[in-house]
Amino acid sequence: MNDQERHNRAVMLRRVRAVWLVGVLEESLHGGEIIDLGFAYRPAALAESGVPGWQQAPEYDVLLPVGTRIEAVYAAAGCVLLVLGEPGAGKTTMLLQLVSHLMGRAEADEAQPIPAVFSLAAYHNGRPLDEWLVEQLANNYEVPAKLARRWIDDGRFIPLLDGLDEVDPAHRAACAEAINAFRARHPGVPLLVTARNRDYQALATRLNLDKAIILQPLTAEQIDAYLARRGKRLDGLRAALAADRTLRELAQTPLMLSIMTLAANRPPERGDAALGDGTLSRAHLFDVYVERMARYRSKNMSYAPSDTIAWLSWLARQMARAGKPAFFLEDMQPAWLPGDDRPRFGRRARLAVFVALLLAALPAAIILLLFGRWGAAGGLLLIGALAAAVPALTGRFLLRGRLPYDRIETVESLGWSWPWAALGFGLGGLGGLALGALAAWLDRWTNTPWIALLPAAGGVLLMIENALLRGELRLRTTPGQGVAASRRNGFMVMGLVFVLMAGLGAVAVALGAAVGGPQAIIPATAWLLWLALYLGVGCGLAFGLLAYGQHRRLVRLLHDRGHLPADPADFLNYAAERNLLRKVGGGYTFVHALLLEYFNERT
Repeated sequence: MNDQERHNRAVMLRRVRAVWLVGVLEESLHGGEIIDLGFAYRPAALAESGVPGWQQAPEYDVLLPVGTRIEAVYAAAGCVLLVLGEPGAGKTTMLLQLVSHLMGRAEADEAQPIPAVFSLAAYHNGRPLDEWLVEQLANNYEVPAKLARRWIDDGRFIPLLDGLDEVDPAHRAACAEAINAFRARHPGVPLLVTARNRDYQALATRLNLDKAIILQPLTAEQIDAYLARRGKRLDGLRAALAADRTLRELAQTPLMLSIMTLAANRPPERGDAALGDGTLSRAHLFDVYVERMARYRSKNMSYAPSDTIAWLSWLARQMARAGKPAFFLEDMQPAWLPGDDRPRFGRRARLAVFVALLLAALPAAIILLLFGRWGAAGGLLLIGALAAAVPALTGRFLLRGRLPYDRIETVESLGWSWPWAALGFGLGGLGGLALGALAAWLDRWTNTPWIALLPAAGGVLLMIENALLRGELRLRTTPGQGVAASRRNGFMVMGLVFVLMAGLGAVAVALGAAVGGPQAIIPATAWLLWLALYLGVGCGLAFGLLAYGQHRRLVRLLHDRGHLPADPADFLNYAAERNLLRKVGGGYTFVHALLLEYFNERT
């Protein structure tokens, strides 16, 4: 290993430690400690185990000895392991405990692979896993793609894939198949996958890994030992657990035990929330947890706790309704508005498009008025109004450009096809030539060179509509990235169309002046300016600006209705700092599915 390779390895190790061990594990413990979990082998969970699937009931599990460490289980599985667990069972904490062990080995011995955690919530579109891993390494760990590919092929790092259940249900089977294909292509690469037990059982595709374990509920002895180590201040909680069977069952998951500990250490101000009164429930515990997290770092409270809870509850209901485990700002749609606001939102979008396209005719009309061409100015404004009304009514800009008014369709990435550009320019030019000949025959008084102007307009229009390919970003790495990209793409397309139309049109005006005399310059210039502005604004709206404007208006409306703050991205980052949300690339998830369910059930 040369000096450059050692440097790359050291940088990667520092990033893994900073992001996962410090940024996630220490924050998730809330000053507590890791609880050693119990494990059991579940052979029937694997693809080629030869065990019938119906033997996934707990009575068929093979319990491991009490005190077995996850690193020992991982090593015994040949470093290829599936970890199942119920919600709150401690899958992520267990995973990070393993990361801590593997990090220690990697830092002590440069021959050992580097552990790297990847949240499968970001997986989509059935992509090959190695391509997805290269992209994740580049975006989340800033590893160059060429280096990431070499590390994968050489087995230099350990992919630890967290949350198969958090993949969009539409892509979950494809994700499992991608993992199996990756295993087949890279049999020597260590691999670990975590998933919620119930969601994995419902999955038709089984993972082809070497071993599968399922996390066991905490025993009464583990719970009591954990609380005893925390001192006498938890004696009240220990007594409540001893007296309340429901409370004991809740405490069998590390997440709920952590919340109970937090609630006992920092009791709420309300007297009816004391522990051990016989009425403590999971919802009550989450009340305490959420209230305390909303007040976390009280010297830097940009948002009131009541607002924080109300906004997160509303957000959780929208996520549950859409069936998405992660929230992106780009996901917000007019359908999230109250019933009366939805049709009004669409009407306002239509009106905005009509006004924007109508305004494109004003500069040209003013030019004609300055030269005393009152009739021509009126005709131009009439045609401009008709041309603006068609997209406003039909939802399409001329031929193919979409203008959806009741839905926000971001234009996050653009591609360009030169063959389609050439074909579109040729066909558009021919169509414009035919239309220009007809217009020239009908308009024999203004000397406007239609036979030159309209081929230029038709060529530019069909070239843009056929050559530009719109789509979404494969991976959003920052909040609101897709909305910002839509704005940037819209302005870029608008400027491109305007410049092309103005340049080609200038040639057409020059030709018209040469053929028809200088009297053709004024009407030709006015119509050219309108065509350039109309096509530029229309294409800009169709390729991103409409989506950007709709998103801005939707945020304002949701803020006015009390559902979201004025700056959603700032609030979401604020909630993530308080361990209510977790950032995943450019999106957010609740720190646990149970917390999502809790907020979803709040009224």
